[in-house]
Amino acid sequence: MLGYRFTHFTAETKSKFDELFKIFKQLITHTSGDVEEALDWMKELDKEYELTNKDYTIDDFIDELKKRGYLRDKKDGKGGMSITPKTEQEIRNNALEHILGN
Repeated sequence: MLGYRFTHFTAETKSKFDELFKIFKQLITHTSGDVEEALDWMKELDKEYELTNKDYTIDDFIDELKKRGYLRDKKDGKGGMSITPKTEQEIRNNALEHILGN
């Protein structure tokens, strides 16, 4: 039998980390790598659009970024965080996918 079969669309389920990481990568690009500013924007977006819930907060997201090797604490004695080469690679990959498609 030839023809098309139509079914209901079911979206791919992504983890809360993956959803937030996509936004974080865009914000890091717009803030020229300033982690604190990007996280401040994330917190503001969370307040307005409720990106997180009581089970997974922005603080949980930051901890997971550190555990997965995307962020590290600065060692200059002033505090704060910086992105790692792993994060830079993800940003480059994201830019290439955006420009060239999948």
